[in-house]
Amino acid sequence: MDTEQESVCCREFQRCQFLLDEIKESEDDTDVCVVDHPSFAPHMDSGVLETYFRIPKVNWKRQPKPTGPNGRLSVKQFRLTAYRHFLEWVLQGERLGRGRRVVLPACVMQAIRQRYPAPDGQYCGHQEAEDAQDDL
Repeated sequence: MDTEQESVCCREFQRCQFLLDEIKESEDDTDVCVVDHPSFAPHMDSGVLETYFRIPKVNWKRQPKPTGPNGRLSVKQFRLTAYRHFLEWVLQGERLGRGRRVVLPACVMQAIRQRYPAPDGQYCGHQEAEDAQDDL
């Protein structure tokens, strides 16, 4: 990742601990990663993300419109929605707000970027929610 702040391992990310514990219960390996959790893949699914994108959300200032072909999400919108969807999963109902932002683990960022790559290979890194909202 681009900065030290963005290079956090999921094992250092306290909010992922319950997921890592679930993986450890079912595997002998203690060196686990949150992207190996059986429930991680559905959070990357384009159909799930498209549905999540279209649900009115209290914490989105405006309801964004799909900007991809045929009324679908653009790759960038899929990527940003995947970041948000993962965060909703690990927050377990906890709300973030102004001044209470988190950077996702590097493994999650990498998995999302591999699934929904930027055509030019350029990523902006961690942004405050207000700035990221403008990209949707």
